[in-house]
Amino acid sequence: MTKSFSTHVHFSPPPFYIEGKGGILMTHYLQNYARFNSIEEMDDAAAKHCAFHRYELNNSDQLVLDVIRRYSVKYGAAHLKHATIETAIGKSNATVRRAIRKLEQLCIIQRLHYVRPVMSGLGANIYIILPFDDQGRTSSRKEADNPHDDEVNEPISENEPLFLKSSIKDLTNTSPMESKKLSTSLL
Repeated sequence: MTKSFSTHVHFSPPPFYIEGKGGILMTHYLQNYARFNSIEEMDDAAAKHCAFHRYELNNSDQLVLDVIRRYSVKYGAAHLKHATIETAIGKSNATVRRAIRKLEQLCIIQRLHYVRPVMSGLGANIYIILPFDDQGRTSSRKEADNPHDDEVNEPISENEPLFLKSSIKDLTNTSPMESKKLSTSLL
């Protein structure tokens, strides 16, 4: 059984309210930022991001992503203050900011700056976990390379040293021999 995000009819002006059978129903603004149809899709994308970037993400980065994922379960996006994430993972504000910046650079999350509609000030950021796009991660060639058979290569100069012309003896004896008796005294 797949759980889906709580869904209401998407609103039209006035914002956040819809006429329903029992009066006015409040819709949640975070639903508009959801990128997934179900919780399982979001969890799967977060797991794929962690697996793909396993050598680039440290423990703090993974903890921050997990907090964002947990807070995104209900509506598909999270509206969090840095202090909330700090408290949840037990790390400093600088660590949380650094982790969020890294998650953004790796295209794992998207951060939207939120301006409060009533007081018109900066509020907590909205964080959205992005879908894992494995096709976009691989480099694909747009055009095939044309062979350069019709070009004439310049001959290699006789005076130019070549690696292939080096003797095996020269290659194996490149470092000076270590003395058998190493002295540790300064005198």
